[in-house]
Amino acid sequence: MRRETLHLTLAFLGEVPSVRVADAAAVAGGMVFSPFTLTLDRVDYWKHNRIVWVGGESPELATLAASLGHGLRAAGFRLEARPFVAHMTLLRDARCAEAPAPAVQIAWPVSEFTLVESRLAPGGSRYDIVGRWLAAI
Repeated sequence: MRRETLHLTLAFLGEVPSVRVADAAAVAGGMVFSPFTLTLDRVDYWKHNRIVWVGGESPELATLAASLGHGLRAAGFRLEARPFVAHMTLLRDARCAEAPAPAVQIAWPVSEFTLVESRLAPGGSRYDIVGRWLAAI
């Protein structure tokens, strides 16, 4: 993945009509969270879709994702039913016999989240930030 496309998805909305983007932004704007650090210390491989990813667990991140998901569902958005797994895709179309061993732990300070529009572009996806929300201090 290109550096500028690295991200961690809190809630995947899929195709959203342009008239509903403001509704998603309103839900996101209602989220209140304090800054925290996410430790990325897990490398894994999803064989079914050939993705190598890095992730980590954080109670603060899980709470933020759950609150955001609840608010979006209440606003009529359809989200995936599978459980939230905090992950950042590093490599697509990978062919691994097993997951690579983690080389390091990365402390990622989390002080904001964004609403992003994904568009297919030559050479991969392009992500445009639609809104940005900061942690309460």
